Amino acid sequence: MTVRAPRTAPPVRALWCDYGGVLTSPVADALSQVAAAAEVPAADLMAAIRQVAEPFGGTLIEPLELGILPQREWGLRVTAALAPRWTPRIDLTRFGDYWYVGRTVSTELFTLLARVRGEGVRVGMLTNSVREWEPHRRALAPDVDPFEVTVNSFEVGLRKPDPAIFRLAESIFRVPPESCLLIDDLGANCAAARVLGWQTIEHTTVADTLDVVHRLVFERR
Repeated sequence: MTVRAPRTAPPVRALWCDYGGVLTSPVADALSQVAAAAEVPAADLMAAIRQVAEPFGGTLIEPLELGILPQREWGLRVTAALAPRWTPRIDLTRFGDYWYVGRTVSTELFTLLARVRGEGVRVGMLTNSVREWEPHRRALAPDVDPFEVTVNSFEVGLRKPDPAIFRLAESIFRVPPESCLLIDDLGANCAAARVLGWQTIEHTTVADTLDVVHRLVFERR
């Protein structure tokens, strides 16, 4: 858990939360999970994914997250990149089905964010996401929905850590950067937000994030 919110920082007026790895169980093992289902070594699957991303200036699943390639086309390209050495035992055009196996959500964080919104703080989701994975996210959603706005990377053609997506978030709620708080599980995303003046919480555990949000939001008001 890394918190970057100076003691002199103004009260939080807008809270933007990531989805995968923050509101859900960790995603660190998701690729290994898909690789195991495909019966392809994780390193080779990653190499194929990188090969597909490279022409688009990416290194991972940027073509999906930016909405450049539909999942079907992307999956076919990854399958072709694995050939002839490997033939996946699953259909990679349905990659998200395997990525989400066993995923759970934190109802505690959803509930806390609803309380934050109830205090008058603007609350939004800021996520690098894939269009075809939306049904999985909806299926996991708890009854409480704390978000006024969801900024999906595939819809806006921007993804974290691009500074432009943070500027977009600022403009949506019309809140200056020093009053914006990002919760994200990736250090690179938090670092990019901090450069712009945001306060950040680099999420590691639900318990720690609950505690820090309480301190930064409720105790400062």
